[in-house]
Formats: sequence, C-alpha cells, structure tokens
Amino acid sequence: MRRNDEASSNGRTADFGSAYEGSNPSASANSGPRPGSARAELKALARPSHVLLVPLGEVSPKVVAEAAQALREVLGVAAKNGPSLDRPRYAFNEARGQYHATSILRRLASLRTGGSGPVPVVGITDVDLFLPDAPYVIGDADRDAGAAIFSLARLSHGAPAEVRRRAQVETVHATGHLLGLSHCADYRCAMFVSRDAADSDRKGPGLCSSCRAALGSEG
Repeated sequence: MRRNDEASSNGRTADFGSAYEGSNPSASANSGPRPGSARAELKALARPSHVLLVPLGEVSPKVVAEAAQALREVLGVAAKNGPSLDRPRYAFNEARGQYHATSILRRLASLRTGGSGPVPVVGITDVDLFLPDAPYVIGDADRDAGAAIFSLARLSHGAPAEVRRRAQVETVHATGHLLGLSHCADYRCAMFVSRDAADSDRKGPGLCSSCRAALGSEG
C-alpha cells in the first residue's frame, strides 16, 4: 500500500479515500500539529509566471474565480483561466462508476505549453475520482507532468460559500504539490491531506510556517 503522507519517487502525490484512514500517522485530526521535521520536505520549485485553472464538468465560474483569488493571496501566484472542458468521459470506468484521475492528469498536462512556456495546470472537477489502489481520491498531482486535479464530488454538500471555500483550500493544496510541497502534518495547514469535507473545513487555505519556509515565503 502506498503511503499518502509522502510523494512517490516519480513526483506523484494523492489524497486517498477514507478506506486508507489510519495508514498515514499524520492523517488524524486528533493528533494535533507535529514538528516540521515530521513532514516529508521536498525541494521547492521555481515560481511559475502563473497557474492555469481548468474546470471540468459543471464547475461554476465563481468557484474558479475564488480559487484564483486564494492562489494570489496565499501563494502569491497569479492564475489564468484555462479552457472549460466537458465532463471527462474518456476517463470513466463503468465498473466503478468513477473517473480515473491519472487519465485526466495526462489530458491536463497537454495544456501546459503556452506563449510564456510550460506552466502548472490545476483541474477542478465535479466527478468522483479514483486510483486503482484506493476506493476514491479527493485529488492527485504529478509534479513531473506539472498537472494536478481535485474533485468537489465529495466536498459539495453544504452551503455554496462552504463549497467555494473548500475549493480554495484544495486549489492551494494541489498547487502546493506542483510547487514542490509534500503533505503536511499540521491539520490546520492547506497541505494537510484531505479525505473528506471535514478535513477540508478544518484546514485553512493558508500554509503553516514550515510550508511557507519551504517555499521561501515570508511570515
């Protein structure tokens, strides 16, 4: 079973489903913050000129706009709107009734090249995602490919403002992976692993001091 508190050697980092709860010693909200040394530190990557945000399926423009705002305020990274894509039917697995995250990442990675060179791409979707070794995933990121995806399918209950805040949190989380951050042991940090809406609500869109330091940010 792949651990979900560290990135794999090929730059992949996923937020696994609830069946994996307990496999990650940092994934319990009751454990409290842990020292920065308890997290898997990765070398921060160069800041991109911007991040491309790509909605897939029925994702409202307001969700995307507020996600972009979080990137500017928390990471100091500009965001541009990518093309609005249809629901990714090419990634649908009929037996599971879910969408294969890796297939979507490949498609998103093809959107990276623009006039200013390759930039990170973060997809926001409303379909339920999976990886073969997990019942579901909230999100998946591949730093080498420069692409990440997260789903609101399991985060969409509640008031619209709550859902938009979760989208902000998970956009920062996904982009943080593409900038070189791993999962964080502090449950108040946006880089803490999300398994459900409660995890996302418990976090803020902000980063802890250890993650800010890893990115070379002040404060």
